Amino acid sequence: MHCAAIMGAGLLAEGCGSSIHMYKTQAEDKKIIVPLNEFPAGKNMMVVRSRDMENDILLVKKEDHYNALYLQCTHEGVGLSPTDKKIVCTAHGSIFDFDGNVIKEPALKPLKKFETSVIDNTLIIRLT
Repeated sequence: MHCAAIMGAGLLAEGCGSSIHMYKTQAEDKKIIVPLNEFPAGKNMMVVRSRDMENDILLVKKEDHYNALYLQCTHEGVGLSPTDKKIVCTAHGSIFDFDGNVIKEPALKPLKKFETSVIDNTLIIRLT
């Protein structure tokens, strides 16, 4: 119960499963720039936090691209909590996969995805 309350507050705690690395930055010209060396060794995801955005972005490294998923539930706009296996809405129980697809309702729409590109070992997230 304690872990759910912590995760619902948007914090990632060691005692509640695996922690996910967070990179803090700010957007410029409707883009967020993330150096790829910010990804922790051996991990395929990290959270990007920008004070310009209401919710965080979950970056998920795939085989040939990166998913940049906006951590806001499509059911009622509540912030989401990523774990090492899924993305969870602690308010109403919706669950999403790392492609942003709904795997458990009440949410019906997939998560918002931002376009990404890699230039010179830097990931660019376009916020449009």
